[in-house]
Formats: sequence, structure tokens, C-alpha cells
Amino acid sequence: MWIERVALENVLLFKETSVDLAPGLNVVLSPNEGGKSSLFRGIMAGLYMGAASRKSDVLALARWGSDGLFKIELDLRLGDCSYRLVRDFGAKEQAMFRSGERKEFRKGKGVDEFLSERLPLDQNLFLRVCGVRHEELPLIGGGEPAFGERIEEILGGGWGNATPEKVRQTVESKKRELRRGIDHPANEANRGALKRFMDEVERLEGDAGRASALASRREGLLKEISGFDSRLRLLDVGLDVQRTKKEKAWEYRELGKKERFLREKAEAVRKRFRRIDELLKVWDELAAEGKRFPGVLASETEAGLDELRNDLVREKLLAQELLEGGSSGGRKAQLWRPVLAAVLALAGIAGAILWKPIALVLPAAGLAFAAWHLAARRGGIKAASSKKRDELEKLRERRAEWSSDRPIEEAASLVAEYASWREKAKEIETRIEEAAGGRPSEARALLETLDAEYGAAALDMRVFEESRAELEQFDLGGDESLMLDRAIDAGERERERIAVDRVSKDRELAALERMDVAEIAERLECAKEGLQSAERKVLVLEEILATLDEARRRMSGFLAERLPPLAGAHICRITGGRYDTLFIDPMTMKIEVEPAAEALESAGSSPAPARVEPEALSQGARDQIYLAVRLALVELMSRGERQPIFLDDPFVHFDPARRERAVDLMRDFARTHQVVIFTCDPGYRDAGGCLIEL
Repeated sequence: MWIERVALENVLLFKETSVDLAPGLNVVLSPNEGGKSSLFRGIMAGLYMGAASRKSDVLALARWGSDGLFKIELDLRLGDCSYRLVRDFGAKEQAMFRSGERKEFRKGKGVDEFLSERLPLDQNLFLRVCGVRHEELPLIGGGEPAFGERIEEILGGGWGNATPEKVRQTVESKKRELRRGIDHPANEANRGALKRFMDEVERLEGDAGRASALASRREGLLKEISGFDSRLRLLDVGLDVQRTKKEKAWEYRELGKKERFLREKAEAVRKRFRRIDELLKVWDELAAEGKRFPGVLASETEAGLDELRNDLVREKLLAQELLEGGSSGGRKAQLWRPVLAAVLALAGIAGAILWKPIALVLPAAGLAFAAWHLAARRGGIKAASSKKRDELEKLRERRAEWSSDRPIEEAASLVAEYASWREKAKEIETRIEEAAGGRPSEARALLETLDAEYGAAALDMRVFEESRAELEQFDLGGDESLMLDRAIDAGERERERIAVDRVSKDRELAALERMDVAEIAERLECAKEGLQSAERKVLVLEEILATLDEARRRMSGFLAERLPPLAGAHICRITGGRYDTLFIDPMTMKIEVEPAAEALESAGSSPAPARVEPEALSQGARDQIYLAVRLALVELMSRGERQPIFLDDPFVHFDPARRERAVDLMRDFARTHQVVIFTCDPGYRDAGGCLIEL
């Protein structure tokens, strides 16, 4: 592979540039900060960075002071074909074109897939093998790291703490850390995972044995407690039956008491009902009888009735007087007056017998009438004056208003009957009020209430009778009741004794140490798994060490066989034959060079040692050995597709003669590989090849 053209837009120092590269030697000449590093980083980004990437190292390539991203175009020669690669990082687009074609044949991720199939080295390995950067030379020149370690870093793909040797040291450290306390005694706090898990498994196995014994004892106690619980349940069932029998017997007696109470209550309600019912019947008869009396009488008070009686007596007397005074047979006709007086006296006496003092008015009226009669007879006074006639007429009119033209005797008899009826009605009403606590109308409602109460009481009595019939089997005699009480007392004492024993077992169970067998088993299983995992880690680390050793042996064997001839030829040419052979120890990757005896003798030097470590030589000699080794690596890694090599001022510490030989070597190397030398030294203008001035 070689790069024909590089076009950069907005990359680091470049706003826009295009550089054509020859397939052989190229010298890129530029002062410091003139764009050499920008060009090299642009080439690396074009080869290996996707246009859609937004990683920090990609974003860092944007031109200084530019807001947008950048665009890179590379014309590549891969095998026998030429391609144009375009990566537009601002638009996140990328495409590949075959030479002479305007239509892309790959774009997007297809570009990365195409390049990964045709570029034999990934980005890191390409940089380490094909890029001899100036910053590497001081490291080697200062003796750190050693040549062999640096070669391992390059081919192993690591650097810093990730070199093969550092990885081996890290793996061995991890292995020692895991096994700490097994190979050598160590404090408990400093023991490794393997020892800790071994100790934990041993401790948990002991705990598991103790937990198993405790579990057996716990199981025994639980069985004893379960037996106590069974006996307590049986006793509770028996006691419940006996207590139920006792409660039912008591309930049977109480039902008898309640039944008798309800029966007495119902009988009292029934008697009251009958009494009120009889009084209401009498009241109804009196009410029916009272319908024959005029309504005027019913509306009169006691004083009104007395007034009616007095009017009847006055009317009768006036009529008699008028009759005696205006008739020839007056003397004979006046016989009725003493008769009337006698009748009034008898009526008054009869009224007094009925406990009505108002009736005494009648004998008083009779006496008055008799006195009047005597006075009339003695004085011969005539009573047929017009005044008396007017009074008589008014009395007759008033009587007609309420008696309907009844004769005066019938009217007087009606008033007397009404008064007697009224007394009876008041007496019955009083008795009803006493019995019912209210008037007859209220008594009828009470009658319905009493009837309902009696019905409810009768229903309750029936329920009690049925309940008693159901509980009749619990009708215990005195001896049976006493025996039942004794049996209950004995059962309760037995239950209390068993409960005490159960509490004792509960306390013993509670005093047992709490050790969860399942939890300990789970922890033991986890510890065993941890132990197995730690053992597997040790085995894996041992396998890693073995694999690293095997890989190192293979690589060192490959390098020890292939690299010395190539690198030796290059170092011999650069040094003018002073060092003609290079050695690589296949076990330690240690690099040594052998001075040529003829060169030392011709220079008059003392006899040279058999082999010399590069670290013992001057800065320039170390740089020359390192350059020879890197050129040999490029040749070894360029299998099939020749790889270009980029050198950043690699000849800084070379003397003029060796630099000239090194440049001549690079011309020959450029016959098979594309060589790009970045330098700020104008002396390289005459190095040959393609000169590119930035």
C-alpha cells in the first residue's frame, strides 16, 4: 500500500491543502509548527477514523479557531488498484471511489469494512510499526524502556502498564494476592481470597454441624410442645363440652323464669284488656242510649240543666195560678198545688239520695210553692195578671225550643232522665280513665296496643316453650350439677399443669442458639463457590502466565530467527560496518549487537567485547540500532501488502557520515516501501525522491 495524495480541509493548522506523495522516498520539509504533525495525523484519521465518530481524539483534529469539523481525502494504491477515500466529518458522510469512476462503490460503514479487509494492520499496530516518531527516540535513547521491552510493546499492542512484561507482573501479583496466606503466613486482614474462602468454608462447616445438632434438639422440643398442644386441645374440647352443658342448664333455668314472668305479664295484660273492653261496651250502650236525648240537653252544663228544671217548675206554678184565679171551680182546681208541692218534695228527696245536692232545690221549690199557695189563699190574690201571663208564655216558648212541644210533665221527666244518664256516663268515663289512663277514644287505641302486647307475649312464650323443650335434656338435678362442677375444676387444674410444662419447653426452645441451617448451608455453598471461583482464578492466572510465556517464546523465537539478519544488515550499513551482527535472546527479548573486529582494529581501538547492549552505547548509536530494528519490523510485518513508513526527524543524533549512510539506506528501502520523512532540516533537500515543502 502507498498513499498517492492527501487533501485536508480544516484539519489542525490547515484550512485547505493538498499534498501528492510518490511511491518511493518522500521528504516533507517544514519549520517547527509548519504542519508536519498535522499532515501525519490527517493521514492516520483518513485511514482509520470513521466520519460519524465524535470521540475526543477525532474532535481534537478540527482546525484551530474553526467552528465546524473537517474533511479528508486520500488517494490510495492497494494492490493493483487505485482508490479515492473521502471522509466528511462535518456531514458524517464517507465514501470510496475506484480510480476514474465518479460513482462511489462503498459508503457509510461499508467504507470501514472495505478498509479493514485490505489494511493488514490496525491503527495501533500501524502507528507502532510504521511510525517512527521523534518522541520515541528520547525514551530509547535514555535507556527506558529497554530495546527488547519496546519491541514487545510494539508487537504486543500495549504500552505503559499494558506491555507484555507489565501484564505478566500484574498477573503474578494477582496470583500472589489470591494465594496470600497459603504459601506464606499472613495476618488475617491481609490474607488472600483463596485463604479467606478456605477459612470461611472450614468455619461454616463447623457452624453447619452445630446448627444441625441444634436443629435436632429444636425439632425434639417442637415435638414435645406439639404433644402438649394436642393434649391441651383435647382438654379444651372436653372443658368446652362441660362448660356448654353447664351454660345450657343455667339457660334452661333462666328460660323457665322468663317464661313464668312472661306468662304473668300476659295474664295482667289480658285482665286489663278485658276490664277496659267491658267498660267500653257499657260506654257504647250509654252512648247509644244518649242518642234519644235532644242535642240541646247534651250541650247544657249542670247549671243550665238546673235552670231548665226551675223554668219547668215556674211554668207549672204560673199555669196553676192562672188556672185557679180565672175559673169558677178555682177552689177545687187549686187542689193540685199542694199535690205539686208534695211531688216536688219527693223528687228533691230522691235526688238527694242519688248524691246530687242540687236536687234539694226541688223540695225548696215545693215549700216555696206551698207558701205561695197559702199566701194566695189567705190573701185571695189573683195570679192572672198580665205580667204572669207574659212570663208563662215566655217559659212555654223556651220549653218548646228544646222539648219539641212535649207536655211539661214529659219535659220534666226527660230532663230528669237525661241528668241520670249523664251521671252514669260520667261515672263510666271516670272508670275508663282510671283503667286506661285516658278518655274512651284513647282507651280504644290502648285496647289495640294491649291486644298486640298480649299477642307478642304469647309468641314469646311459645318461643321460650320451644327453647325449653330443646334444652330439656340439660335439666340437671342437684347431684348432677355438683358432679359437673367438680369435673370442670379437675379439667382446669390438669390444663394448668400441662400449660406450665409447655411454657417450660417454650423457654428451653427460646434459650437455644439461633442458627439458621438453611442460611448457613446457603452461606457455605456461597463460600464453596467463592473458593472454587478463587481456585479457578488461580488456575486461569496460571494459564494466562503459561500462555504469555508461550506467546513470548513464539514471538521471541520468531524475532530471534527473522529479525537479527535484517536488522544486522541495516545497522552494519548505517555504522559503516562497526556493528555487523544483532542478537535477540529468545527468553528475555534482550537485544545486543556485536562489534566488527576489523573495524575496531583499523581504528586502533582496544579489543571489543563479544556483545554490547545498546543501553551501553551513545545516544546516536542507540537511535541507529532502534531505526535498524524498526525497518526490519516493517519488512517482517509487510506480508503481501507493503506498508509505508513515516519517520519524524529520526537522524537528529546521527553524525554526518552515518546520516548520509542512513539516508542512502532509506533510498534503497524506498524501492519496496513508501517512505515519508518529516523534517525541519533544509539539508534534506538533496536527499532525493519527492520533496514536499509545507
